[in-house]
Amino acid sequence: MKKPEIYAKEILNDIRSGLDDVNLMHKYKVTAKGLDSIFRKLLAARLISQQELNARKMGYLETVTLSGLFPIQQEASRLKKKTEYSYSGMVEGVDILDYVQWILLDGRRTVLEISFPNRTACKVYLKDGEILHATNGALEGEEAFYSSMMFPRGKFVHLV
Repeated sequence: MKKPEIYAKEILNDIRSGLDDVNLMHKYKVTAKGLDSIFRKLLAARLISQQELNARKMGYLETVTLSGLFPIQQEASRLKKKTEYSYSGMVEGVDILDYVQWILLDGRRTVLEISFPNRTACKVYLKDGEILHATNGALEGEEAFYSSMMFPRGKFVHLV
């Protein structure tokens, strides 16, 4: 698949006009990771300042609160599923935090076990759009959860 051509002047105009991340990703056909790469390149070229990026509204991040243990009130997560689906496997190129946010938005009830090479596995207990608890070795709660989100690769499985 050919990478899209993105012109700095055009995306800078869109950023400065107030286009949020969701709309930028849609317009330029890039993922959140791709958009982050664009931002880093604009910063490196000194075409935009970190303060200007920090002042922007990000759109998709506003739907998830990362304080406490993530209470999320989404009407969609309360709807019952007509059919239950079950898959297992490996997902390449997806940040584990993005995956957890998807589970939260979907309102699933599960125990997500995340394992990393040569490290203790983390268990994250999720129900109805909230993280109820997390454990990672001797760590518990937010500390256990955040310590597990910093690794670039690992494996996960749903225990329940």
